[in-house]
Amino acid sequence: MTDKILTFTAAQIDSGLALANSALQPGLNHYFAKANPAAVAFSVLTASTAQTNQALQVEVNGLIRLVAASTAIAMPDPLVAGTDYAIWCATDATLSASANHVTPPSANARRIGGFHYAPGGNASAQAGGDSTPAINPYSFWDLHWRFAGPDPRGMALVAGGFWADIYLLNTDPDLNGTSAHGVTIADGSSPPKIPAVFGGSGGTTYGSLTWFEAQEVLAAYGKRAPTQAEFMALAYGVTEATASGSDPVSTGLDAARTSRWGIMQATGNLWVWGRDLGGPYGAASWNANTEGRGSTYNVPNAARFGACWPDGEYSGSRASNWGAAPSFSSGDIGARGVGDHLQLV
Repeated sequence: MTDKILTFTAAQIDSGLALANSALQPGLNHYFAKANPAAVAFSVLTASTAQTNQALQVEVNGLIRLVAASTAIAMPDPLVAGTDYAIWCATDATLSASANHVTPPSANARRIGGFHYAPGGNASAQAGGDSTPAINPYSFWDLHWRFAGPDPRGMALVAGGFWADIYLLNTDPDLNGTSAHGVTIADGSSPPKIPAVFGGSGGTTYGSLTWFEAQEVLAAYGKRAPTQAEFMALAYGVTEATASGSDPVSTGLDAARTSRWGIMQATGNLWVWGRDLGGPYGAASWNANTEGRGSTYNVPNAARFGACWPDGEYSGSRASNWGAAPSFSSGDIGARGVGDHLQLV
């Protein structure tokens, strides 16, 4: 059985919109519909331009507006590398991008999507990306196609299956989000601030970045550490068996180790804590290694993925280390969030 494809004339579309608008009630407030729910609404034209790739119906200021396929998105001049942009629909159905995700660029405009303008391009093979700033095509999101958590900024869709943070976790995720460009990377030597939802006061930091703490920080933003399978997928496309050679310190571009999906510093920069536990078991006794939150017995080790800056040929999308307890912390271990994909009809 095949799906039936319906087509409408412009007059029928106008008539339908007029009928909907004449009877618009609170139930139609925030209405958003796409011709193809199985795809994101926007596509790249060039490194710095984009458009709709299908027709949209969007409620804006109490009326449903028709946005035609191939409608250009007006861009700021210049676009700033490493910035997340919101896509706004105005009351005249024109679209524009703005770095402001709260205040609309015109009166009563509605935010309907967004994208990340990266400091370099994605990998096209298994040799890393480049250093030419460009819109990351996998970072586009709309109201019905996005990361399932509260904030889709700074993320890219991996293989159509899950979202991953473009950047490594930073030291102030309450301020920056978990994925931001040009900020200090969180690791065992520079631990992150404790999120407010876990009792942080805005200035208190963890004393380390253990596996336990990495899971807690990411959970505060609706994310999780990647499984080994997820890490291998998100890091696909990097230059394998190479490392950056020095502590990166800040989040940003390392073109050789950018993945197909535009995940930056994906390998050979810092190990990242995984979600998996495994490897050799600890001593067959109770171990109070959770900072006062219960003890562990025969606990397996915690996985780390990707390798760090001095690891050279050991680095890569399938690199893993299962030799440390979840209570371990080090200046060469960071974190990266991933999360589920949300697609609404």
